[in-house]
Amino acid sequence: MNIKLHKRILSRYGRQLIGLLLALPLLSGCGSGSATTDTNGSSEQAGKPDSVSAQKDAATAGPIRVSLTQAQYNVAAITVGQPTLRTLSTTLKVNGTIDVPAQNKVSVSVPFGGYIRQINLEPGMRVRKGQALVVLENPDYIQLQQDYLDTKAKLDYADLDYARQQELSRDNVSALKIFQQVRSNRQSLQAQLAGMAQRLAILRINPAKLSADKLTRMVTIPSPVSGFITNVPVNNGRFVNPADVLVEITNVDHLHVQLSIFEKDISRIRTGQIVRFGMGGDASLAHRGEIFLIGKSIAADRTISVLAHPDGYAADFIPGGYVSAQIDVKTQPVSALPESAVVSYEGKALVYVLEKKEANPAVYQFRQIEIKTGVRENGYVAVTLPAAVNPELTPIVLNGAYSLLAKLNNSEEE
Repeated sequence: MNIKLHKRILSRYGRQLIGLLLALPLLSGCGSGSATTDTNGSSEQAGKPDSVSAQKDAATAGPIRVSLTQAQYNVAAITVGQPTLRTLSTTLKVNGTIDVPAQNKVSVSVPFGGYIRQINLEPGMRVRKGQALVVLENPDYIQLQQDYLDTKAKLDYADLDYARQQELSRDNVSALKIFQQVRSNRQSLQAQLAGMAQRLAILRINPAKLSADKLTRMVTIPSPVSGFITNVPVNNGRFVNPADVLVEITNVDHLHVQLSIFEKDISRIRTGQIVRFGMGGDASLAHRGEIFLIGKSIAADRTISVLAHPDGYAADFIPGGYVSAQIDVKTQPVSALPESAVVSYEGKALVYVLEKKEANPAVYQFRQIEIKTGVRENGYVAVTLPAAVNPELTPIVLNGAYSLLAKLNNSEEE
C-alpha cells in the first residue's frame, strides 16, 4: 500500500516539482537586479533609481544629456541664444543714524549775562523763528542804554562844533589846529556810538527807537531758527553768564542719514546711489534718500561715514535715532542670462546648451551644464560659465530649461 501511494504522489505532483526546480535559477537571475552582495556577504536593496540618484550617477559617469523630438521642442517653446552684457544692481545692507548738520544745531546764549525772569520751554516743543524763548533782567542793561544816549548827545554837539570850526578854518590859519581836534573828537564819538549800537542790537534793543523815557532792565531773547527744543539746561531765577547755554534747538528741515560702511565695501559706494531705510527695526524700509557725501576717514571699527539726503521729512525722524538701510549698488557690466534659462536642482544652478540637431526625424540633443550665478535684477541673473564653454559660439537654452529638466527626470524614472 505504501509503495502504491508514493507512486501516485509522484505521478500527480512530479511534473510541478520539476518545473519549480527548473525555474529557481531564472528567479535567482531576476533577483540579481533587486539585491546585490558585497565582499562581506551583506545585501542591499537596489530598486529602480529615482531622479535624484539618476542625476548623481549620470554626473559621475559623464555629461548629462536629454533629447527632444520636434513636437516636444515645439511644446516646450524652447528658444536659444547667448549671454548678454548687462549692468545689474544689488543691495548692500548697512546701519546708521538720523543726524543733523552742525549748522542746524543751535545753542542759544547771550553775550551779556542776566537773571532768568521768564522761561517756559520743554524738550520736544516746536518753536518758530523769532518766538520769545527767555526773558532776562540785569541793571547793566540800563547802563548800556544810558551810555548810548550820552554818547549820542555828545556826538550831536560835536557835529555842530565841527561845522563851526570848519567855517572858521577857511580864513584863519591858527584855527586849523582847533578844527582838526574837533574833527578827531567827532570821529571818535561816531565810533563809540556805532559800537554801543551793536551791543544793544545783540540784546535785541533797537537803538533808533531808544530814548530816555524808554530805558529797560529786561530783554527778551528770541529763537534764531525754527525747530524743536532738544535741551533746556537752565531754570527760572538762575543767573546765566555769557558762556552759559540757555536752550538748544534743532532745525529738522535739513536732516540727513549717516550710514556706517565697512572699509571693504566702500569701493562700491558712489554719490547719487539710492538708499532705502527704516527707523529702528522697521523692515519695510519705507523711506528713500540719495547719497551726497562720502567720508574720507576711517573710524576705529573700520567703518567710513556716508551721508544721504532723505527725500522729505517724516514724523518718525528723530535725531540720533537708529536706521536700518539698503543701498542700491550698481555693478560693472556682467554676462547675464534670463532667469528662465537657469534652473536650480539639488542646490546647483544649471543651464542647457544645444549640442546638435538631427534631421529625418528631427531630434534636438541638449547637454546640462553647472554654472555659478550672481546678482539678479529685472528678470536677469549674472552667470559665470565653465571655461570650456564659449558663450559666443554655444547656443544656450533661454526659455524652456525647466521643461528639459522635467524631461530628464521623467526619462530616469521610466
